[in-house]
Amino acid sequence: MSSFHWLRAFLILLVTCAVVLLLSSPAFAEGQGHHGMHGKHHQCPSYSDLDANADDAVTSEEFYAFRAERMAARAEAGGKMKNASNAPTFEDLDLDGDGTLSAEEFAEHHSQCPMNKKQTEAATTE
Repeated sequence: MSSFHWLRAFLILLVTCAVVLLLSSPAFAEGQGHHGMHGKHHQCPSYSDLDANADDAVTSEEFYAFRAERMAARAEAGGKMKNASNAPTFEDLDLDGDGTLSAEEFAEHHSQCPMNKKQTEAATTE
């Protein structure tokens, strides 16, 4: 075998090893390989994520600013936005209609969040 063929065989082996190491890495196993190359599991936000000024009352401005920031980050990461139009509005979550979202109102919605149900199901099957 000529030295070119040895070098080519060595490079192919090296690249193969690098791919195997990448695919077996913990970061890939935790989310990337399981849900495509766009990242880890999507999670429902916590109440404190929405409450920008930490006054225990989320206004519609805080709610929509958080949503816009989250959607922009997801789009920048290459995430799909296929269900964005189905997302609940602030008015859907403000159950008592007082213009602010309380922790209790958020918890009510959070308990019904489809993403939480999927994560719970995934955790029980893993």
